[in-house]
Amino acid sequence: MEIGDKGEKGYDFDIKGTGLYILDHSGIKGKNPKGARVMFNLEVDDIEKEFARLRKEDIKVVQKVYHIEGYGLIATFEDPDGNYFQFVQVRAN
Repeated sequence: MEIGDKGEKGYDFDIKGTGLYILDHSGIKGKNPKGARVMFNLEVDDIEKEFARLRKEDIKVVQKVYHIEGYGLIATFEDPDGNYFQFVQVRAN
């Protein structure tokens, strides 16, 4: 699909009412010098299990699993281009 006035190519997903857009930025190359600039969270049911799975695959760990009071558990990782992403296990109040 084309998005924007410059005709960028990308993908548009509707996930149970939540929009996700993935655009092609082929003009950007190399490692991200500021990995935490934009970060996305992926909610998981069992963060310890997913943490172990990513460690087994040698995914770079930025921050091991930690707890945020009133929210839940979070772990931060880095992809091969230097971008950060997090797994989050939200705790019921």
